[in-house]
Amino acid sequence: MLRGARLRARKAGVPFALKRSDIQVPTHCPILGIPLTRSPGRASDSTPSLDRIIPADGYVPGNVVVVSLRANRAKADLSIEELRAIADFYTIGLKTARVRHGRRTRTMKDPA
Repeated sequence: MLRGARLRARKAGVPFALKRSDIQVPTHCPILGIPLTRSPGRASDSTPSLDRIIPADGYVPGNVVVVSLRANRAKADLSIEELRAIADFYTIGLKTARVRHGRRTRTMKDPA
């Protein structure tokens, strides 16, 4: 996990200052609640994955958390505000959206 993070940090041009003792791997994903499992070979949705809370701050103590690969892929490099906007859209926005085939979805906030 550390070796991969170090390589990703170098490639992204962000800081890397983690030690093995900085990383706590829980038994379950703190976001999705699924058990975290390591298996030889290919990674799966339940594989532990190191997530940067604020991507631009890099892999430094206090800015990383271990979550499932599924949760980490879903977050990608979105900010908390962007994640909130997605959640709000799917919980609130779809109720007010007008969907027309062949055109983009329009909401009451964006009548154009």
